Amino acid sequence: MNSRVFAVLIPVAVLVGACSTSSAAPAWTDGPSSAVAGPASPALIGPSAPALPSPTTDPMAAPSVSAPAADLAGDVAVTMTDAMRFTPDLLTVKAAEEVTFVVRNDGVIVHEFFVGTESEQADHAKEMAMGGTGHGHANAVSVKPGETGSLTMTFADAGTLLVGCHEPGHYAAGMKATLTVVD
Repeated sequence: MNSRVFAVLIPVAVLVGACSTSSAAPAWTDGPSSAVAGPASPALIGPSAPALPSPTTDPMAAPSVSAPAADLAGDVAVTMTDAMRFTPDLLTVKAAEEVTFVVRNDGVIVHEFFVGTESEQADHAKEMAMGGTGHGHANAVSVKPGETGSLTMTFADAGTLLVGCHEPGHYAAGMKATLTVVD
């Protein structure tokens, strides 16, 4: 057998062996058959094998993560990344209670945490697109790379708001989150 083929087959055999849930090796009668096993071959994948996650249409999409119920009031930790994501991207806070968003920028570029309605998000996006720095809002905080900022707010009414980053291209790339205010 060609040594290159042999060098490729050994790691594949090791991987198949490591993935097998059966303690017995597949039974070969005359060596590997010319038939190709289907994706659910019992010799390779047992009934207890974990399911693989389904592929997404957006490879940059992070899974949605809700803030724990304990974060309805007080401090709510949020992380911003250069993958243009907020984590968590689903936030819930309680109306009439003060909440402080503790926002950490894990990226190497500036990000902002801007809270508002869809209309306010659109207005702020226009402001930022016209070259404005736009970081003097009471409902926003801009955070430099590797730093942490905070934004303290009290929401009068229940409803749904958005959180967005309007640094050039960030919001369009999906850097937004949903903020639900409950009674």
